[in-house]
Amino acid sequence: MKKVIAVLLLSTCFIACKRKKEDIIIKHWQGVAFENPDMDSMIREQEHFIDTVGKSTDAAANKAAYGTDNMDSFKRDLQTQLDSFKVMQMAAVTGTEFDFKKGGKAVVNFGNGYIDSCKWYFDDEGALMLDEMKMKGAGDKIKMEVIMLTDTMMKLRLNEQGSKSTVTFKPKTK
Repeated sequence: MKKVIAVLLLSTCFIACKRKKEDIIIKHWQGVAFENPDMDSMIREQEHFIDTVGKSTDAAANKAAYGTDNMDSFKRDLQTQLDSFKVMQMAAVTGTEFDFKKGGKAVVNFGNGYIDSCKWYFDDEGALMLDEMKMKGAGDKIKMEVIMLTDTMMKLRLNEQGSKSTVTFKPKTK
């Protein structure tokens, strides 16, 4: 009998202590990481191209194909462009913030000076919905798969035109 009571008490405590994702998400989140296999593959291909461009051709062929026979400068320029792209991508990630409020309102900032608000909710499949139409009667509805949601981390997957991106968020520190 004592074992049954102990199990019941522990079960009750576990159920009572378990927080709903609707409660966990309510805070100000900031993007910290971005993953996109298609983009990662494109970056790897670009890096490979930079490493190998002009190695198997002579100066005349390089001039005809790339407009220059100075491959060192050409490679430096390409690497600078790729590095700039990576920096801009990371700035976009860290500039992305979601501030989820009680009552289903979210303030979103995509780091480009554009701050907007929308309704947020979890659909029947557990996906996070950002829905401007529910708040304003017009606008976009974005569906994101919730990969992980804890007090210290949120991972969301977004499918844009067949390309899946995963963004990791952490609570914003002030």
